[in-house]
Amino acid sequence: MPLPSIQALLLLLATFWVQAPSQDTREVIRRDVCIIGGGASGVYTAIRLRQRNYSVVVIEKEGRLGGHTETYLDPDTNTPIGFGVALYQDSPETVDFFTGLGVPVERILPGGGTVQRIDLRTGEAVAPYPGNTSEALARYVAVLQQYPYLATGWSLPDVVPEDLLMTFGELTAKYDLGAAMEVISLYTQGVRYWLDYPAVYILKFMSLALMQALQTGFLQTARHDNSEVYRAALTELGPDAMLHSVVVNSSRAGDAVHQLTVRAADGTSTLIEADTTVLAVAPAGDVLQGLDLDASEASLFGRFIHGHYYAGLVKVANFAPDAQIINRGADTPYGLPDLPCTLMLEAVGVPGLVRVSYASEEPMTALAVQQAVVEDLGRVVGGNGAEAEFVAFADHSPFEMSVSREAIEGGFYQAAGGLQGHRNTFYVGATWEFPGASPIWQAVDRLMPSIVARLGG
Repeated sequence: MPLPSIQALLLLLATFWVQAPSQDTREVIRRDVCIIGGGASGVYTAIRLRQRNYSVVVIEKEGRLGGHTETYLDPDTNTPIGFGVALYQDSPETVDFFTGLGVPVERILPGGGTVQRIDLRTGEAVAPYPGNTSEALARYVAVLQQYPYLATGWSLPDVVPEDLLMTFGELTAKYDLGAAMEVISLYTQGVRYWLDYPAVYILKFMSLALMQALQTGFLQTARHDNSEVYRAALTELGPDAMLHSVVVNSSRAGDAVHQLTVRAADGTSTLIEADTTVLAVAPAGDVLQGLDLDASEASLFGRFIHGHYYAGLVKVANFAPDAQIINRGADTPYGLPDLPCTLMLEAVGVPGLVRVSYASEEPMTALAVQQAVVEDLGRVVGGNGAEAEFVAFADHSPFEMSVSREAIEGGFYQAAGGLQGHRNTFYVGATWEFPGASPIWQAVDRLMPSIVARLGG
C-alpha cells in the first residue's frame, strides 16, 4: 500500500480535530440571577430573591460571607469580637433579615467606655473642641431636614443645591457645626479627609436616621456576634454560595443569557448562565477586570475615587479595660487628625485586646498599617507598645466611593441611576446608597421590583 501524501495526512488530522469532542470540562450552572459579591448587599439580595422563588448563585472571593462584617473568636475566652460592622440602624428590613435567619437582635444605646482625646503623633491629651455639642448637632439636623431626598438613594435634583456641592469644611463653617465634628467623625470612620470633598457624602452618611438612632439606640445581635447572620445565610444558600471564587470573564448581552466564567482558588472553572447579573461590590479594582464593561459603564466607574480603611485587633499589655482613645489633632481644624493615621483605639472587654481602626487617602500595605498602629500604641501605653501583636486584621478598601463636585453637578448620579437594568445588570451596595447595612438593605428592597420585572415576574 502506498504511503499517504503529506497533504492527505494534514487533511486527515484537520478532520480529526474538527470532529474531536470539546475539551471544555467546566461545570455549567444555570440560575436566574448571578450575584457578584457576598457582603451585606449581595447576601441580602440573594435571600430576598430566594424568598420569591428565584434561583441564585453568589460569587464571593473570600472564604466567608459578610464583607465588612468581621468577627474574631478569642481562643482564651471563646468571646466573639467584632472589628468591622458593629451596629445596625433599627428598621423592619434589619429585623426581618436577622430573625428570618434565626438570629435574634437586641437594642443598644451608643456610648460607654472612658473617652480620651489623644494626639497620637505625640501621645499628649487634647482638650474637647469648644462649643455646645447638642446645639451644633441640632443645627446639623436642621441642614439635613432641608434635603429629605438624601435619605433614599441618589435622586438628586437637576440643579444640585450649593450646600450639597460645597466641601463639608465650607458647610461646617457656614452653619457653625464645629462642636458637632467629633460626634460626626466617630460615625463616619473610614471616609477620606472629608472636610475637602462634597458635603453631600457626609450628609448621606450621617443621615437623619442615624441621628435618630443616637437618641433611640441601634440594633446588634443578641449573642454579640454580627457574623452569625452570614453563617446562617451560608447554610441557607448552601452550594449556591461559591466562596474563594472570582469572575474572570463575562458576556452580558442585554437580550441574551449572561455567561460568566468563575474561577475558584483551586484553579477550577465554572460557567454561570443567568438571566440577570447583580454587582454587589464596589465597581473598582480587580472585580472590573472580569466584567465586559461597555463604554457607558467604563466611563462612569472610571470617575469614582475612594479612601482606604483598615481595622483589626491587637494584643497589648497595660491598655485600660474601658478606654476609648480617639485621635485628635492638637493643631488641626476641628481637631480632626491628618491622614494617614490611626483613628481609634478601644478596649473590647477582653483583657489585653484592643480594637483599632486606621484610614488613608492612598493604599497601604498591611505591614505598614500595623507598624504605624504599634507605634501609636507605644505612645499611649509606653514601651509595651513595641510588644503589641495583631491577632486579626482586615482591609476594607475601597471605602466610600465618591466623585468630584464637577461630576455631581454635571449629572453623574442621574447617569449612574440609568445603569440600573442596563444590559440586564443591576447594582447594589454602599456605592449606590452609603456605607450602612440597614440603608443598603432598604435600597435593595426598593430595587427588587425592577429586578423581578426583568426576570419576567
